[in-house]
Amino acid sequence: MINQRGKIFVNTTFDLKVLKIVIKRNWYWCALISILLVVSAFIYVRYTKPVYESSMLIQLNSENQGADVLDFKDIRKEGTIAKEIELLRSQLLFEKAVADLPLTVSLYAKGEFLTETLYKQGVVRIMPLIIKDSSLFGTPIFLSSMEDKIIMNFKFNGGNYNYKFAPNSLLKTPFFDMRVIVDNWSQFVLNSTSNKLYFELNDKSTMSRRLRPGLTVTPVDANARTVQISFRSHSPLLAKEMIQSLTANFFKYDENIKKESADNVLEFIAVQLDSLTRELKMAKDSIMVYQRMENITNPEQIAANTSQKIEKLRTEIRQGMEELRVLNSVQDKLEGNPNSLDVYRLIPVIIGKSYESSLNSQIQELYNLIEEKEDLLYQVTPQNENIKKLEMRIQIRKENIDEVIDLLSQRIEEKLAIIREDLEEFEDSYFQLPEKQMELSRLNNIKELNEKYFSLLTDKKAVYSISNAGYASDNKVLNDASASGSPVFPKVELIYGVSLFLALSLSLAFLFLRYLLFNEINQLSDLKAIIPRKVGVLGSVPQNKNKETYSLLVVDNNPRSMISESFRALRTNLSFVKNDIRTITVTSTVSGEGKTFIVLNLAGIIALTGKKVLVVDLDMRRPTVHHGLEATNEKGMSNLLARLCHKEEVIQQTRIQNLNFISAGPIPPNPSELLLGSRLDELIVEFKKEYDVVIFDNPPIGLVSDGVRLLTKVDVPIYVFRSNYSKRNYADKLHEISAIEEMKNINVVLNAVDAKKSLYGYGYGNYYNED
Repeated sequence: MINQRGKIFVNTTFDLKVLKIVIKRNWYWCALISILLVVSAFIYVRYTKPVYESSMLIQLNSENQGADVLDFKDIRKEGTIAKEIELLRSQLLFEKAVADLPLTVSLYAKGEFLTETLYKQGVVRIMPLIIKDSSLFGTPIFLSSMEDKIIMNFKFNGGNYNYKFAPNSLLKTPFFDMRVIVDNWSQFVLNSTSNKLYFELNDKSTMSRRLRPGLTVTPVDANARTVQISFRSHSPLLAKEMIQSLTANFFKYDENIKKESADNVLEFIAVQLDSLTRELKMAKDSIMVYQRMENITNPEQIAANTSQKIEKLRTEIRQGMEELRVLNSVQDKLEGNPNSLDVYRLIPVIIGKSYESSLNSQIQELYNLIEEKEDLLYQVTPQNENIKKLEMRIQIRKENIDEVIDLLSQRIEEKLAIIREDLEEFEDSYFQLPEKQMELSRLNNIKELNEKYFSLLTDKKAVYSISNAGYASDNKVLNDASASGSPVFPKVELIYGVSLFLALSLSLAFLFLRYLLFNEINQLSDLKAIIPRKVGVLGSVPQNKNKETYSLLVVDNNPRSMISESFRALRTNLSFVKNDIRTITVTSTVSGEGKTFIVLNLAGIIALTGKKVLVVDLDMRRPTVHHGLEATNEKGMSNLLARLCHKEEVIQQTRIQNLNFISAGPIPPNPSELLLGSRLDELIVEFKKEYDVVIFDNPPIGLVSDGVRLLTKVDVPIYVFRSNYSKRNYADKLHEISAIEEMKNINVVLNAVDAKKSLYGYGYGNYYNED
C-alpha cells in the first residue's frame, strides 16, 4: 500500500523484493558507516589519553572510653557524617595530601600524538634543590642526550636556555639548582630518542587545584558511616598514592582537630573559671560590706521583727490611751459627792491596769470613808461633828486620789510620747527595708549567678577532661586503594560496542528510511499495484545490457534474444487488446523512460510479420527516433505539420523491409500548436491509407500536455514506465489521463526490467506468466 501526499510516497507495508533492492543499492553505505564508526572508535581509543581510577572504602568512627565508663553522651560525637565528607572534599586537606607526594616535578614523555605522565616511572629522576624563580613553574623543560651528557633546554620569557651537564651532577642555573638522576643511561638515551622527555616544576597550590577535580567522595551507607573515596588520574600509581595520602591526612587531621577542639574548650573553661572565681569573691565581699554598712544580716527576719515591734508599740499606745481614759473617768466620778456605790464601782475599772496597785488602796479607803459616813448619817445629822470629820477625811482622800491620778496621767503621757517616737523610728526603718532588701537581693543574685555558672563550667570541665582523656580515633580502611591496570576512560569494550551498535543502528535506520521513501517501480507487480484498474498491462521488456547513447532498433539483430522475445509477447498481447490495430501511440511521464526504444522495436517486430509499418516521431522538443535508426533529421513532422512539404519528402526507409519512419524534423518554436492543429488529424488518415500500422512516438505527457490529445485519437495508447527509474508518483498522471472519457484501450509497458529477476525464459515472454 502506498500513502500519497503530494509527491511524497511512504511504504507502509513489507515487501521483500523492495527490501532486497534497497539493501543491494545501499549496502555499501552501511559498510561505509560501519567502517567509519569503527575507525573513529579505534582512533579515539588509540589517541585518547587513558584515565585510571583508584578507590578506597573507609569507615568513620571514634571511641570514647571515658564516656562509656561514666555513662554520658560523647559531646563530640554526631549522628551525621556530612562534616567529615566536606573535610575530605576540602581544598585544605587535598593540599596536605599533595604536599606529602613527590609532585614538585612532573615528568612527561611526549609522543607523536599522546603525552604520557611518568609518575615514579622511567629511568630519570628530577631532584630540585632550590627554586630561584617561581615564575618558571609550568614551563616545559626538555631533556635529551648527547654522547655521555644530558642536554637541557627550555624557552622562558622570550629567551632560549640550553645546559649541558653530566648525569647525577649538580646543575646550577639562574633559575634553579637541581640534580638529574639517571638510573639507566642506555634506556634514557632510547627514551629521549623515541619520545620527547620533558618535565615541569610545579607549585603545590596550583597542582592541587589542577588535580582536585579528579577527586570524588561518595557516602555509601550513612548508618554504617562508610565513605568511598575515588581519584582519577592519567597515572594509575598517582591515583593510588593520592587516595592513600588523602586518607592518611584525613585520619590524622580529624583526630588532631577534635582533640584540639576539646583542648580549646578546656582552655576556655579554665579562663572562665579563673574569671568567675574573682567575680564570685568580689560578689561575696560586696554582700558582706553592704550588710555591715546597713547592719543587715537577714532582711526577712528583720522585717518580721520590726513589724512585731511596731505592732507591740501600737498595742502599748492603745493600752496607754485606755489607761488615760480610765484615769479621766475615775477623776470625773470622784468630782462632787459620789456615794459609796459609785466609788465601789470604780474598783473593777482599774483592775489590770498598771496603776492598779497605786489607786486601788486609795479608792478602797475612800469607799470605806464614804460608806462609814453613810452609815453614820443614819444615826446622826449631817451637822454632826463626826460627819464633818469624815467629810474632811473624804475630801483629803479625794485630793490625794486626784494628785495620784494627775501624776499617773503625766507618766502615761510621757511614756506614750516615748512609744510614739519609737514607733515612728521603727516605721521609718520598716519602710526603708524594701530598698535595702532589693539591693541585697541584687548582690545575692549576682553571687548566685556566678556560683551557678561556676558550677556549670566546673562540670563541663570534668566532662571534657574525661572525654578528651578517653577519646581515640577509630576510623578504619575497609578496602585499601590499588593501582588499576585498566583505564576507566576510555573503556575500550564499551566504545567498540557503542560504535558497532551505532553502526548497526544507523545502517538499519538508513535502510529503513530508504525503504520507507523507496519510490521506484522495479517489477511488473509494483506497476500493477499502482495503476488504475481500467488500464491494461501489455508486459515488460528486459534491460538492454548494451549501453548506447540513444535508443536503437535491436530486434532484427538477434531474433532469439530475450528482448526480441519480450517484444513478440507485446505484439501478441496487443492482438488481445483490439483486433486490427491501425494506430498506436507510445508516451511516458518524463524523458528517459525508454518510450522511443519501445516504439522502434515494437514497430520492428510488427514489420517482421510482413505488415507495413510507419513510425512517426512527434517528440519535437527532444527528437531521438532518427538517432535510433541512424538517419538524418533535416525534414520531418514539424515541416509536414506546418505544410512546408509533402509526406513523400519526409518518409525514410529503414534496414527492415516494410518499416518506414518520419523524423521529428527541425525543432519548431511552437510544437504545441502544431500537435493540436487539424493537420495532424488529416495526416493520420493519410498514413492509415498507406500503412497497416502507424506508431507515434509521443512527447512525455508528464512534462507537456500537448500529447494527451493524440492518445484519444489512436486505437491503442501505450504508457511506458522504466524499472528502477520511474517513480511511483508517475502513476498519478496515468490516473488523470485514464479518467478522460475519450481514452480507450490504454495499456502500460514496464521497460528495462532486470533480466535476472524477471520471468523470461527461452522463446516466450512473460505475459501469461504474470498473475
